[in-house]
Amino acid sequence: MADAIYFPGLVPTTFPAIADFLTENEFAKRRLAVADDVLGYSLIDAYEKAEVYDWEVFEAGFLALSLALADWATEHLDLDPVVYGGQSFGAIVGAVYAGVLDYADALRLVRESTRVELDYFGGLAEPVGCFFFYRLDSEAVDRLLAQCVAEGHRVEGSIYLDNSVHGVSGTMTGLERFRELVLEAGGFAFYLMNRAEHCSMVMELRQRLETEVYSQFSWRRSELPMLSDVTGELLTDPDAVMRDLLDGWISPVRWSTVVEGIRASRAERAYIIGPRNMFARLTGNSVPTAVVTPKAVMEYPEKGFKVPAGAKR
Repeated sequence: MADAIYFPGLVPTTFPAIADFLTENEFAKRRLAVADDVLGYSLIDAYEKAEVYDWEVFEAGFLALSLALADWATEHLDLDPVVYGGQSFGAIVGAVYAGVLDYADALRLVRESTRVELDYFGGLAEPVGCFFFYRLDSEAVDRLLAQCVAEGHRVEGSIYLDNSVHGVSGTMTGLERFRELVLEAGGFAFYLMNRAEHCSMVMELRQRLETEVYSQFSWRRSELPMLSDVTGELLTDPDAVMRDLLDGWISPVRWSTVVEGIRASRAERAYIIGPRNMFARLTGNSVPTAVVTPKAVMEYPEKGFKVPAGAKR
């Protein structure tokens, strides 16, 4: 039965929620050991103390965690992947899963990308960020964006996960005004990230990352295609995968594009790999879905694992 394997983007996760998995699971221990060797410090010790804005540690820890869950799923579940993908940083995790990028290289890429990102965002004349919110439909979001731009602010739609969950990037002053408009319209604020993403205003960063970081690593062809969350295409060429990961910085994420790609791959069920998140609900609207979380792995085999039934055709 054909499967889609999908890795969410960085999900805000407190260390206590995943501590047992990281410290006890054999697959996690293996991934962490490699990370310690590459990074030169104990990733689990740093991850325990890290906040979501400690980008190198949080991204490297999330990478190790997600891949350990994927390792477990490969050994314990009857997977038949025909496509993989990921939202934002999850696409990099997916590239490692498929063998397009070596795991050790991915850790180095995280470290070097963080260096460039901190230099870029720290050098901007005005701080930028990304504001996440929910309970407004996409038409309302676009109207508020148009109003905010008309008032002279610099804001862009970055994330359209479904018709109620969105992210908008912009200058901090612009996002302050946009947040006011969201609340006035009946929306609910989720959180504010201290960097912009998935928008044209970071084009210079995308170019720097390609030149200074991504082009320095070896990217390999994989027979398992990557579902682009930029275009919805299924990619196997390594250069195309690398460019797509970079283009994710400057292109809005639209969940409808991902749904169309899953359908095109003819996957009959989907596995979401990572801490519990909203993607199970989103994917489940299109194809039977299961979530491979640290909790699900820790409770196996006592509670078993519910495999999704195939989609009816």
